Amino acid sequence: MYNSVNYGKIKFKLKGILEKEKMSKNHLSVISGVRFDTIQRYIKGDIVKVDLDIICRLCKALNCNIEDIIEYKK
Repeated sequence: MYNSVNYGKIKFKLKGILEKEKMSKNHLSVISGVRFDTIQRYIKGDIVKVDLDIICRLCKALNCNIEDIIEYKK
């Protein structure tokens, strides 16, 4: 989860989607074309700058919307 004192919190919900779909990180990497270590960083919330191309690939591979992957909290 990315924290900013001034702006709020960004939570990545990729882990929950993978568990719900019973999909491995490796399989997601293969079908999305996103590197495994990048997926791992999104799952851990170790992302500071979001790459919209990657988010689009993940959404397409998981057949979901961006708000299913990223959540903003004040």
